Amino acid sequence: MSEKHDSRYTMQDTGYGIKKIVHRASCIMHRFCLLFVSCFLLFIGCGGPSAPTLPAIHAQAIEYNQNAAKAAEKGDYEKALDYYMEALRINQSVENTGGIAINLINLAVIYQKQGNISEAEKLIDMVFLIPDINDSMKAEAAFEKARIFLKEKELSKAKEWVNKSLALNKGIREGSRWNLLGRIALVEGNYSEALTAANTALKLNSVNKQKTEEANSMRLIAEIRALTDKFEESREAYMKALEIDKESGDSKKIAVDLKGLGDIFLKYGRLQDAVNFYIRAYTVSRTDEDMEGASKAAESLADAYRKSGDDKKAEEILKTKMPLDKKK
Repeated sequence: MSEKHDSRYTMQDTGYGIKKIVHRASCIMHRFCLLFVSCFLLFIGCGGPSAPTLPAIHAQAIEYNQNAAKAAEKGDYEKALDYYMEALRINQSVENTGGIAINLINLAVIYQKQGNISEAEKLIDMVFLIPDINDSMKAEAAFEKARIFLKEKELSKAKEWVNKSLALNKGIREGSRWNLLGRIALVEGNYSEALTAANTALKLNSVNKQKTEEANSMRLIAEIRALTDKFEESREAYMKALEIDKESGDSKKIAVDLKGLGDIFLKYGRLQDAVNFYIRAYTVSRTDEDMEGASKAAESLADAYRKSGDDKKAEEILKTKMPLDKKK
């Protein structure tokens, strides 16, 4: 996104003010931070003889965002939040409306992860109050609003906002929108519509070389196939997702794929195969220090042992799960 913005805009024009955003995020949300894709940062020059040059400001914001991403990946959300807030301050200092919008979307994503849906929705609504941001940014905000409505189980509104996102800007992110439409249809229990959307997403993501979303498409297809008793097709889809995630080195997604494979083997009574996949998922999550993922894998592993008649082993696994829950 390379279009320039009118430097008249400040966050005060929305009636909120950047200080209120920083205060709200610092006081209410002082635990987590997530970097939203920042390759679209747009900058406006600032005046004054002592002001840093635009390239220097640009580099500073990118560095803070990169540091935030690294901290978030390690689970150090407080440190990530510090970096994220500094990037926010820099964007405001040069009236970078695109950067401010990205920061608001970031905050909304984190509130969703915290389960604070009302705050997430408020922040997304603020994005639409910012003048001069382009349709690509509005499309991202609409997409996040759709995800919020999905979490609230307001499926008709979720679908409406996905379609708004598609209408605003398709681009290389179009596949992610179709993935979400498929997810909504799956929650509705409309498996045929969900599969059509997932396959549409898969084609778009492949053409646009969106590997992460391509893996998401494969996982969605795997879930649908499992629910419609298509064991082999579900297994194949999970294996393709696993292959993609291994290529990208995404440990959390790898663990999800492995657990998904364990789930379908458990469903179809192949208990030893299920146990093997759950152990692999557990190992990946523990090594990645993802305690939530490890806890889920351990719980499924215990269930598999219980169904195989080994209650003693199931109890042993559950004992290892307890300290994981405390660390989440």
